[in-house]
Amino acid sequence: MDEVKQRIAELSVESSHHMSKQAKKQQRATFRDFMNTIVDDETPEEVVNWRGGKLTLRSWKEIIRLNFVRHCLQGGFQIQLMYNETLHGVFGATFHASGTSLSQLEKRLYMSKTSEAAKAADKAMTKQRRTRTNVKNHFLTADGDDI
Repeated sequence: MDEVKQRIAELSVESSHHMSKQAKKQQRATFRDFMNTIVDDETPEEVVNWRGGKLTLRSWKEIIRLNFVRHCLQGGFQIQLMYNETLHGVFGATFHASGTSLSQLEKRLYMSKTSEAAKAADKAMTKQRRTRTNVKNHFLTADGDDI
């Protein structure tokens, strides 16, 4: 067991030139978690939040299962997590999506990037950026009336 602990401690700080920065960072984080579990006897915990719910995983089995599903579903992971009954059974929990199911037209009107709410948020963000830039560059103006 001491050999395993030693090898995991080495892998938790190992750096390789043939790996990308992101892959190295992920590898070190994973092996640090493994080391904490084996050496310090800490249980892992991962929390997944989404609109209308929260899922807390407290074992390596559940975390590995979640990462596999995440990898397979990629961009559709959260939508599937909200509405897919099979995933509800896999993770052994019940999830309730907020509100009722929206039609395709309602989704386009309320949740699209071209919806009125999104346009208003974009306009507010643009105004905030412009104000911040004006405040930052205020010393360049002679009269100071442009803010």
